[in-house]
Amino acid sequence: MVSVTELLAPPLDNAQASPALLNHPTQSVAPINGWSSVLFGLPFLAAGIAIELTAANKIHASKHVPDWLIGVIGAMFGLAGLFLSVHGVVDLARKSAYRREAAQRPHEVCLYDFHWRGEGIAFSAFEAMLGRLVGALVWSAFLGPFAWVGINARGAWPFLVAVGIFGLLGLIFWYRWAAMLFDLLRYGNSFLRFESFPFALGGTLRARLRAPRHISAIDSLALTLRCVQEKYVTTGTGQNRTTKVVCYELYKDVATFDRDRLTGLAGNDIPVEFHLPSDQPTTTLAATPPIYWEIQANGKARGADYEAYFLVPVYKVS
Repeated sequence: MVSVTELLAPPLDNAQASPALLNHPTQSVAPINGWSSVLFGLPFLAAGIAIELTAANKIHASKHVPDWLIGVIGAMFGLAGLFLSVHGVVDLARKSAYRREAAQRPHEVCLYDFHWRGEGIAFSAFEAMLGRLVGALVWSAFLGPFAWVGINARGAWPFLVAVGIFGLLGLIFWYRWAAMLFDLLRYGNSFLRFESFPFALGGTLRARLRAPRHISAIDSLALTLRCVQEKYVTTGTGQNRTTKVVCYELYKDVATFDRDRLTGLAGNDIPVEFHLPSDQPTTTLAATPPIYWEIQANGKARGADYEAYFLVPVYKVS
């Protein structure tokens, strides 16, 4: 197994020649961690509290907009600051716990690198749908104050134009939420059962996917084994500089099932088997940013497609 120093250190920069995965779910909650996240979030939290107190007339200041709008703006600042601060504290606690475990069991990294369950891993379509819903609601709430200014302030029509443009982009959030909702209603949650734990690089990954509801409606199913490296990518300069999490595909293998084979598996588990190359990175989910292995299930069907992601415990075993 890899050591604690190797695991918590930044991953090697070997993703330059690897393809980026667009719209891929990330394990990193934000491109900032630890004390950096705490210190970055505290000013936003303080600003949000001050704005909320102003909206509640606890702090007296001249107001040119309604109290409810001031409260919405304060909530945006406060919740963003609270999120970053809590995220940083959780990251510090998680890495502290990792170091304690590593001191006691230095050669059993898979037992504390991630909260694995030896029997398998679930994909919650409900949680995925809920995440999309929260994203769509946050985007819509963010546009609300600008829409109010565009409607009520003289000569502020550019705000309305901007809200219209970004509102159209927001339809993408709502479309993805609807797709997730239909996926949940049709197929439900999924579970991938491990036949061993962990899976060793250079060995064979064998698992069984619990067949989703209405599997007979799926025309084809692709199971993709993938090694993913996340990186914090900064673009722009000066005040226009932004940092985001980008996923890179280091390795991929695909197994496909046609309609006839899926029909024969209705009511049974779907067998999953992949050879694991020995020259690829080990899982390092405790690192920031992480490297990890996953299996993506993608089923094409009439109506709602089936999609699920499963992290798999692939480690270098000495």
